[in-house]
Amino acid sequence: MKMLGKELIFISRIKRDGSGVEDCSGLNMENYSETKFEINCLSITEGTFIASEFNVFVVKKNVYGK
Repeated sequence: MKMLGKELIFISRIKRDGSGVEDCSGLNMENYSETKFEINCLSITEGTFIASEFNVFVVKKNVYGK
């Protein structure tokens, strides 16, 4: 499934070397609002997904819109 960045809530960014994640709260995510991400389920119970494009993020669907 593909979704635009403006349809997502960015939780954290997965480090490129795979060593962990970094918090997205200090990052300006407006640059990704029109970017199409490939979405794959991470946790059904938590409602989290992996969003991948050039960078990879842990996200939730934004059910309230922006």
